[in-house]
Amino acid sequence: MQTQRDHVHAYSFNMGRISSALVEGNSTNAQIPGRRPLTGLLLGVILSVLIVAGFGVYGWIKPGGSKAYQQQGAILVEKESGTRYVYLKGRLHPVPNLASALLIEGPSATVKLISQASLKDVPRGAELGIADAPQTIPGSADLVRGPWLACLPGSVVDDPGDGMGLNLNPSAPATALHADSFALVRSGDGTGYVVARGHKYPMVGDAALAALGAGDARPALAPDTWLKWLPTGATLTPPKIPGAGAPGPKVAGRQYPVGTLFRQRGKGGAEQLFVLRDDGLAPIGRMEFLLAAAVAHQRPVPLSAVDAVAAQRSGDRSEVGRLPDLSRLRWQHPDGGVLCLRQHPAGTSVRSQVVYAARADAAVSSTGHPSVRVAPGTGLLTVAAPVTRASVQQPYLISDNGVAYPLTGDDTVSSLRLDAARTIPFPAALLSSLRRGPTLSRSAVTQLGGG
Repeated sequence: MQTQRDHVHAYSFNMGRISSALVEGNSTNAQIPGRRPLTGLLLGVILSVLIVAGFGVYGWIKPGGSKAYQQQGAILVEKESGTRYVYLKGRLHPVPNLASALLIEGPSATVKLISQASLKDVPRGAELGIADAPQTIPGSADLVRGPWLACLPGSVVDDPGDGMGLNLNPSAPATALHADSFALVRSGDGTGYVVARGHKYPMVGDAALAALGAGDARPALAPDTWLKWLPTGATLTPPKIPGAGAPGPKVAGRQYPVGTLFRQRGKGGAEQLFVLRDDGLAPIGRMEFLLAAAVAHQRPVPLSAVDAVAAQRSGDRSEVGRLPDLSRLRWQHPDGGVLCLRQHPAGTSVRSQVVYAARADAAVSSTGHPSVRVAPGTGLLTVAAPVTRASVQQPYLISDNGVAYPLTGDDTVSSLRLDAARTIPFPAALLSSLRRGPTLSRSAVTQLGGG
């Protein structure tokens, strides 16, 4: 009697013949085509996995043995501790930072991870490098080229410390001073300035504030360096009218003192402004008119068109266009913002735009203490501006720790892999205000190592 096993064997035999007939055209072969190669492949895979696993277990039980430290230009980073080494003349030398390692190994350096066990029997040498050099060096693609923010701590407190808040992150948000607005600043000697249209306009006394309707505004204290970055416009002074206060010519049948202001309003809101001189009515600009009214504390005399035509006229036009017309501008309230200059490289110098930034982005604390902000992993490769052709410019790397490092020698720049980047002009006053790091020099570091 046939068993279940006999049925299975018979079925397998028939399936083998059918498969062989379909694949090989031979119905007498009972073996399924491809079974032997498939069996061999499977055994090979299993054997390979066992071999790899064996090596892995051995490496886990007894790590070490790597000779990567002997490779030319290798910067070795110990896996367990993060300590950096360079291998010179048969000895491992610790280095305090990546900058030092790059300066020692040169532009072809590569970073390699290695275990403590692989280094435990390698002879040690003295530490090499520059202790206060930057821990990281930005790649050429990570160097930023502006803009940056130079902000006034005097926008936050009345009596700030020295310096300015500096944010070198080009993405730092800021809002430009509105075209129809002005800001107010004052220098250390008390001189006030109206900041508008990309200029600063000095004020004499409080007449300009009154004329502009900003008598209650608080000007922010600005260092002279910040002020020098803005072109100086005309000083906002009231007109000086010779003989002011003395009896003048009659106007509209009445006698007025010299210096009296007149306003003639026409149809559609147009107006003509006059000041009375000793020889008659003289035209006067709107800003000059408002300043004169603020100083004299007088209301202008309304004048009809007929009386304006009939009045004696002066040939003097010195008060027309002497000052820019800022009268229609309004003081822009900071609303908690900090007054800043957003600066862009422009040729061999920089150009500045007046902006407001939130205090967190202005690098100014609530007590008015300035700081330096740099986005992590970035930096600037700079020279002091304005750049002159007559002298050799000292390049600096401003690292993400806010420290400026002088770079000496082309081989230094190439070793730090910064040779693909171009230097940008950076204000000399800002550069000098940064913490100064040690000079980075490949020749000095390689001499320490005897290279």
